[in-house]
Amino acid sequence: MEKDNNIIDKKARHESRVIATKTLFAFLERDQKVALKKCFSHVLKDIENRKSDEYAKKLLNAVEENLGKIKLIIRSFASEFSFDKIAPINRSVLILGIAEMKYFDTPPIVVINEYIELAKQFGELKSASFVNAVLDSYRKNMEKE
Repeated sequence: MEKDNNIIDKKARHESRVIATKTLFAFLERDQKVALKKCFSHVLKDIENRKSDEYAKKLLNAVEENLGKIKLIIRSFASEFSFDKIAPINRSVLILGIAEMKYFDTPPIVVINEYIELAKQFGELKSASFVNAVLDSYRKNMEKE
C-alpha cells in the first residue's frame, strides 16, 4: 500500500509540475501582463475534472514571490545567454526548477530529472541538455553553500 501511495504521489507531483509549467509559460508569453493566478485558472479549466492543484499553486506562489531572485540565479548560471533570448518554455522550466530546489524540500536530483523530462516534453531538441546544465550547475553551487 505504501508503495502504491508513493507512485500516486510521484504521478500527482509530476502532473502538478506540468500544470505549473503551462501556467508559467502562458504568463511569460503574455509579457507578465496577465496575472499569474488568472493564467493558472485558465490552465486548470483546460484540464478535465481539475478544480484545484495545491502543489502547482505552491510552486507558482514561490515563483511569484521570488521571480526577481530566480531570474538573477538563472542569469548567473546561464550567463552565455541573455535571459530574454532563452526560449519561453525553457525559461518556464528553469524558473520552476530553481524555485523548487531553492524553496522546497524536494531533493535536487529529483527536481533536475523532473524538469529535464518537462523540457523534453515541451521544449526543443536541445532544451533538455540546456535545462540539465543550468539546473545541475545551480545544484552544485547549492552544495558548496
